[in-house]
This record gives sequence, C-alpha cells and structure tokens, in this order.
Amino acid sequence: MTVTPDLVRDNKLETSFDDKFTIHHYDDSDGEEHRRSNQRSEYWEESEQLARGGFGEVFLQRCVKGKHTHEFRAVKKIAWSRARQFNYMSELEIIAKFSHKKYSRCFVKLLGWYDTDDHLFIAMEYFPLGDLQQYIRKTGPMGEEDVCVIIYQVLEGLHYMHREGFVHRDVKPANVLVSSQPPQGEWWVKLSDFGISKRIEGFTEILSTVKGTPQYMAPELVTHEPGSAIQVDYRAADIWSLGEMVHRMLTATATFSSFHALFQYALQPDSFQFHELSKHGASSNVKSFIRSLMNPTPKRRLTSDKALEHTWIKPYKPSGVNLAPSRTSTPAYAIFLFLFVSTPFPP
Repeated sequence: MTVTPDLVRDNKLETSFDDKFTIHHYDDSDGEEHRRSNQRSEYWEESEQLARGGFGEVFLQRCVKGKHTHEFRAVKKIAWSRARQFNYMSELEIIAKFSHKKYSRCFVKLLGWYDTDDHLFIAMEYFPLGDLQQYIRKTGPMGEEDVCVIIYQVLEGLHYMHREGFVHRDVKPANVLVSSQPPQGEWWVKLSDFGISKRIEGFTEILSTVKGTPQYMAPELVTHEPGSAIQVDYRAADIWSLGEMVHRMLTATATFSSFHALFQYALQPDSFQFHELSKHGASSNVKSFIRSLMNPTPKRRLTSDKALEHTWIKPYKPSGVNLAPSRTSTPAYAIFLFLFVSTPFPP
C-alpha cells in the first residue's frame, strides 16, 4: 500500500464533477472576508488538448466560475495503471516541494491534484508560449547570449534539485517551459515534467532499468545492459543532458550523429567534435562549458554548483544571486561542536 506524504495529501483538491465542469470546493478560513469559514467553489471547463504521450494527456482548462488565481491551467491526465507504473507519488512529491515560493521561479508550479477511480489529474501552471523545443523548431539555432541566460536558469533549478537530494532524469528543451521571452520581455523559463524524477539517498544508486530520452542520455546510461545492475550518479547524468541541450540550442543539431559516434567518443575522449559549434560561431568559452558537462567519465563532469561558476555562464548570472550551499555541507557534529565551544560555562 502506497503511503501518501503529508506534502502531497495537503495539495489534494476536494473535487466533484458534473456533465461539463470539474468543480473544486474550498474553505478559505484566512480569506479577505476575515471569517473563520468561507466556503467557495471553482468551476473548470476543459478545452483543447495540449500534449499527448506515453504518460497520458495534458489538457487546457479555464476557470469559468468562482474566484481564481489562475484563469487557465494545464491538467495532466494519467490512467491509474500508468500512474502507478511511473511512481506517481514521487512526481507529486517533487512538484509539490518545488512549488514553494523559494523555488517557484525555477519550476512549474503545482496548482493541486485530484483523482477518479480511473485517472489521476495533476493541475499545473499554463504556459501559452509553450516549451523551448517548440521555440527552437520555429526559430532555428539561438544566439549564444540568449542560450546562456536560459541555461543559467535551468542550471539554477538543477542545482536546487541536486542540493535537496533529487534528480530530474529527463533534462531536454521539451521539458523547459517558457514563461516570457524577448522582445515582449526577458527570458524566463521553468523546468517541468517530473514523471521520472526521483529522490536519491546517496551520491550514486544501483541502476537496473533505464528511463529517459535516449538522445539526451549520458553514455553510462546508453551502454547499460538491460537486466544488469550498475552504479550510476544521476546528478552527473543530468549534467550530461544539459550539455546536449546547450549544443542543440546553439546548432539545432545533436552533438553526436549516432550512438556509434557517442560510443567512439566514450572510448576516445579527445575526439569531441566541435564542427557544428564552430560553424555557428560558438565562442571558445561555450565550447569549454559543453565539453566540461559532457565528459564521458561522470566523476569528471562539472557539478551543478561548479557549472554556475564557469567562465562562460558566470557573466550572465544575475547580480545579487547567492545560491545557498548544500544542506549537507556542514555535518551535524560540526554544528554541535561549534555550539559547544562557543557557549560560555555558567557562572
């Protein structure tokens, strides 16, 4: 039996249905009316389908009646058989955690979830501008400055995930949603789709099955023999995927033309091909950045915090931003020792 974490349970929406609407019922005890009990309802109407995949479907819904914070939302609909197969509880826990205001600038926000006997529904922010993959298909290769601004934001999100003991496992442009973009505004993107994300207990985990998008997978995952168990650092695999993403944003082409080319690079690390990057005028700094993310040896790749300090990306880091160190950087016994030696003896 699956145990529902408090964080997930608290985000479940009290829901009923009629022929046309999904209706959520609230009791806003701390609302503007300053009453202990303030019951209200929201009526959501489904419109177009936004996406469809192996996980299920995503629909656009509009709030047509009742007080709301978001007029539109995207709702992911997953059959329970599929949801359980992909560990739906992990996805809900992760998106709920990173919807907190201290992380929400980096991640798609959860607006709640509900279910029926047959399906699980996850309500999220709606992004009319779509995802980064759609943008690249329309415009082709992107300018280096734009790429750097976007990659900083994605990398900041990955840093938070890795620091808190989570890995994404499917970093790619299609899972980066665009909140705003030039010329109407500044670039602002958010990481999305935590369907195969997970919490990790240590630096590495034993891998028996591989999940993710093959074209963005690190070589240690691609070469994994089905049914066998290997030790893998998923954080390093996320970093590899980010490197592939940078290359595709700059060139609109894959870093490696085939899996054979990838295997050859894994065997001969000095054979990394910069031809496409050079053809599109990529700087030496971004070439160094990509190469540092896509080292065939996982331990030699930059970590998320080191990547944020790389020569290429650091000039685009917003002023005043100071990412807190890992919560595990100061051992508990060190904190205790500090408190012990700094506390004066009683008189």
